[in-house]
Amino acid sequence: MQSSKSYYVGVDGGGSKTEALLCDHEGMIIQRMLTESTNLKSRSEQDVRSAIHKIFMQLTKTLPIDSLKGIYVSTAGGDREEDRLRWKKWMYEVLPDFKGRMDVRNDAYGALASGTYSLHGNVLIAGTGSIAYSVTQEEKNLKRVGGWGYLFGDEGSGYDIGRGALKLISAMHDGREKKDEAFIAKMLSDLDLTTIPEVITKIYENPYPRLKIASLARTVIILAEQQNPAALTLIYKSIDDLLGFVKIIEKKNEFLVLCGGLFQSEFFRISFKKQMEQREIRQKLCNPDISPAAGACICALITAGISITEEVKGKAKSSYQSICGTII
Repeated sequence: MQSSKSYYVGVDGGGSKTEALLCDHEGMIIQRMLTESTNLKSRSEQDVRSAIHKIFMQLTKTLPIDSLKGIYVSTAGGDREEDRLRWKKWMYEVLPDFKGRMDVRNDAYGALASGTYSLHGNVLIAGTGSIAYSVTQEEKNLKRVGGWGYLFGDEGSGYDIGRGALKLISAMHDGREKKDEAFIAKMLSDLDLTTIPEVITKIYENPYPRLKIASLARTVIILAEQQNPAALTLIYKSIDDLLGFVKIIEKKNEFLVLCGGLFQSEFFRISFKKQMEQREIRQKLCNPDISPAAGACICALITAGISITEEVKGKAKSSYQSICGTII
């Protein structure tokens, strides 16, 4: 790589995966790294540390360290001091000679920048977990709704949908709910099981049960697309919960950036928009064409004092699509 150029790393630490990107000072995405979740509240400290080491060893192995000017991590827990300090400690273990700027912020910023190309606005994240933020231009007032984690939060999330589906098939098995054979058959098929009682071992003995449960949201969405009544009920409950978040951060006629795995489904996006219109929530929806990790690269450029011109936006979009394809 050209040592005369300045390089930046943007990281999105999600609940199911971590995406890290290397870009140059013009916004061109050069390299991508995908690895497992780096959420310290759902994975062991050692696993997260190992994943962080893997990211930075891979992205910087051919990079002169003095050309790396900035790192911007946008991750769940990035607004908690204890988590921020651990991230920085583990990054410096790999990059002891790094002299540039290092930011660790919550997952709102990369998500926001993926849609607004700025550090302010409104964002709703619905993936493995769920959270909504509103950040003012001065960054003095950050309004946060949700993000309490899977044990007593994450309403409307992929995990919430998956858990609801498992509760439903167990209730159907017991006779507490009317059986829906199509719903049961699809759930068992996607879990690679033949009977409902087998679900207990499948979930409870999984090393990462939260991620396994969240992955079932895809199954529910497929069934909802086929107009399965049980699946539709779960999807509309999810949307209802998410709109409860939006109502609190609502700013009329401002953009609301939609991020996270659930919004990668066209069916979910359309259903969400319809429910939003019915409730007269007047925010303009923004579906990003770059990922939150690319948004984190934009954040790194902004904090380095680089103007995000139309040319920078264009290079970020085209290079992201060339290297990464569609957002996953």
